[in-house]
Amino acid sequence: MLGNFFYNETIRKSVIAFGTLFNNIRIKKFGTDGKTISQLKVPVAYGPMQRFLARIEQQPNFDDNVAITLPRISCELTSYAYDPSRK
Repeated sequence: MLGNFFYNETIRKSVIAFGTLFNNIRIKKFGTDGKTISQLKVPVAYGPMQRFLARIEQQPNFDDNVAITLPRISCELTSYAYDPSRK
């Protein structure tokens, strides 16, 4: 009985579902005539905020050698909470 378990990847599926909500965000640059000049897709990264903050603290001037800076979105799953009103 202790050797059998069932895992249907609910945490993984919820992270993927949240990421796909914001997967198609694009930034458009317009010219003076109102036409689209360029279009950038914003990547979504999953990771804890502490990892990004630790990199900034280790190298506070890490953007000196960067050729181009692109927009980026990061998401992190912090907790699950039970909603008793849906019972």
